[in-house]
Amino acid sequence: MSRLFGLAVLALVLGGSGAAHAEPGLANQVYSPYVKKGVTEIELRGGRLNGGSLDGESAGVIEVEHGFSDRLSLAVLAEFEHHAGEKNKLDAIAVEGVAYLGQIPTLGIDVGAYLEYEQRIHAESGKVEAKLLLAKRSGGFETRLNLIANRALTDKPGEDVTQFGYAAQTTWETGHDVQLGVQAFGELGTGDSLGGHRRHYLGPLVAWELHPKSVPGELEFEAAYLLPLGQARHDTDGQVRVKVAWERRF
Repeated sequence: MSRLFGLAVLALVLGGSGAAHAEPGLANQVYSPYVKKGVTEIELRGGRLNGGSLDGESAGVIEVEHGFSDRLSLAVLAEFEHHAGEKNKLDAIAVEGVAYLGQIPTLGIDVGAYLEYEQRIHAESGKVEAKLLLAKRSGGFETRLNLIANRALTDKPGEDVTQFGYAAQTTWETGHDVQLGVQAFGELGTGDSLGGHRRHYLGPLVAWELHPKSVPGELEFEAAYLLPLGQARHDTDGQVRVKVAWERRF
């Protein structure tokens, strides 16, 4: 099962879309504000659109992250894209950092910050993305919310605006290292036009962990199928998302 799942992720990553930027979700993830000191993680994640005019569009990311302290982790990543009928290509390389800022005492909400610099290879210009990372745990439940802002470092018409979005999920630990939940990605607008009829995706997810004796560390898997909402319904029937990660403490 784990080998088949890993191959599925690798296929998405190496198939991996201009849709990565246009469509919420796909190769993105809902980030946690928590940092694991001394832990290195290698992650493959990807998504693919099914049906509609964007059928076959896909995106993938290969990421390596290390926790340097209880409050800071840094990562490097490569993003691939694939448009239907075109060749696969490496779209961007990036560096990112996650910082745990602490907890809001009266609310029990943990807060973190995310900052990424991405160098787009074909569009030539760079891109900066910042996220406010929020999480709350209660028993076997965990809810995460990422509030996202990104801007291309260019003066090209149509690209020189700040774009806002979100990523969110709620999961329930069912036991035996399995989690069930709901995941969502969407647009909130731009600096010139917030709100309105935007693109959103929402659907169920399942995640599980394995601790095989033959492999040091921990294997993590995630799969989700998100249905389109708002403007996204005009272009696709949905997106399938998969992720596999290996982490080990050094």
